Amino acid sequence: MQQDLFKSEKYKLFNIEAAKNLPANIRFGTSTWTYRGWQGIIYYRDYKSEKDFKVNSLREYAECPLFRTVGIDSTFYKPPKESLLADYASMLPGGFKWCSKVWERITIPKYPNHQRYGEFAGTRNPDFLSADLFIKKVIAAYSSSKIRRFNGPFIFQFPSIAKSIMSAEAFFEQLESFLSKLPPEFKYAIEVRNPEFLRPDYFRVLNAHGATHCFNHWTRMPALREQMRAAADAGGLSAQFFVARLLTPLGVSYQQAVERFKPYSEIKAPNPAMRLDAASIVRRAITRNCEAFILVNNRSEGNAPMTINGIIELLFEKGRSEHTEKNGKPRHAAEAF
Repeated sequence: MQQDLFKSEKYKLFNIEAAKNLPANIRFGTSTWTYRGWQGIIYYRDYKSEKDFKVNSLREYAECPLFRTVGIDSTFYKPPKESLLADYASMLPGGFKWCSKVWERITIPKYPNHQRYGEFAGTRNPDFLSADLFIKKVIAAYSSSKIRRFNGPFIFQFPSIAKSIMSAEAFFEQLESFLSKLPPEFKYAIEVRNPEFLRPDYFRVLNAHGATHCFNHWTRMPALREQMRAAADAGGLSAQFFVARLLTPLGVSYQQAVERFKPYSEIKAPNPAMRLDAASIVRRAITRNCEAFILVNNRSEGNAPMTINGIIELLFEKGRSEHTEKNGKPRHAAEAF
């Protein structure tokens, strides 16, 4: 009786039936998973210590039917060891896939003036978009058969790049050279944070090398719908997978979002437009029969799992989307990316 009561209470905030009924190619997940604010929402086990929680909570995370992917953010700061990825793999069910952020040494053209960069602070990065370094230091750890089956896209998070550091044209040229040297058996998603980069030449480079744009809802980027429109105007994305990351509200800095939303135990500022746009990306993936990886950060609304649940419920609302004609075709060009 007590066990049955526990089962009925678990995940009570979520529409688990809807999540289970999503097509297999649709993957929702969160940007990292070690948040104590999710206790009683996602996590129900009694972890002995903070270390125990950080080391072992991925298993419980992956048991929640909301999640079919997860963002590994720690790999932005240093490449992972194969042993760490093997530990992660041991906690995941078959069919689950992770999305790994790429080491910042590959994606930063000039190191910020921050103490964590030590003697390199404020200097040009000679390893920016180095294919050799990426292959040797990053991809190598993901190449064994026991790890490879969990690989989703690598996410290249580029900073907002000042024109004094690099022009859009120079960025596109270096990006094309870089992508042309990468092994084609992996998936690559490019997250730019310069609105002016969203032009036909950028999407041409992605399509030429099987990469995709990472639609990102971030401080100084246009809304997701505008990014979709830019892709559509350029002829669309040809890669057989989509990636989106819902990071912060538009116009709100990372630190402002932290202060507004911590400890991430509840939704504090719902963003209906962001949710609708994310649902549009999912619908487009369903129409094209390709994978969609939708990663949600706590700092987008306050609680990433609840945001995911809200988007899933939008997908199962009765009737057609307000953005779709009766024949099921996109009403707006933005949805034809």
